[in-house]
Amino acid sequence: ISKELIRGFIDSLWYPQCFLDFETFGSPVPPFSGTRPYQQIPFQYSLHIIEKEGSKPVHSEYLAYPGADPRRELASKLLSEIPEGACVIAYVASFEKGVLNDLAEYFPEFRSRIRIITEYIIDLALPFQKRYIYDWRFKGSYSLKAVLPALVPELSYEGMEINNGGMAMQAYEKMKTEDDPLVIEKIRSALLEYCSLDTLAMVRIVNVLQEMI
Repeated sequence: ISKELIRGFIDSLWYPQCFLDFETFGSPVPPFSGTRPYQQIPFQYSLHIIEKEGSKPVHSEYLAYPGADPRRELASKLLSEIPEGACVIAYVASFEKGVLNDLAEYFPEFRSRIRIITEYIIDLALPFQKRYIYDWRFKGSYSLKAVLPALVPELSYEGMEINNGGMAMQAYEKMKTEDDPLVIEKIRSALLEYCSLDTLAMVRIVNVLQEMI
């Protein structure tokens, strides 16, 4: 543990803090106008917001129903929920940046807001990638799935019906061909539970880092 480097990272954060995670799908045949083969198209996000120091995180989310292009509705809702000037935090933020940049390219009306977010987005993976902190239980990895059980053992992806991004993509694709509304709602519940844990995990990891300094 390098307390000095961790303190520097924590000091780079500000309030409001918005912890963001996208789930996406890709297709060899572009499914919507203006998309490319294998472009990662967002169909879901989870957002935990901490308004000020000491505030409890407030959760919001979006999950599209399959079929129609979800991008405009998703982008509009997300931007309405992220306060202007907020500190947006993602884990391996290059992925979220890529999704946001694609949205900005296709929807000019959202471009200026999205550009501000992507310019200042904070990557929570950095302290683990750069080894400001390392634990043998990470098993050589800095992925969220490796870091979380070591630092926040009370939170776990084990036993969840959906526990990784690949499964989330497959579940969303399955909803497209499913007719039973009960099955669809079961899939939706599993997707919402998984994506929500991704952003709650980030909140709790930041809490652990704060306690270390």
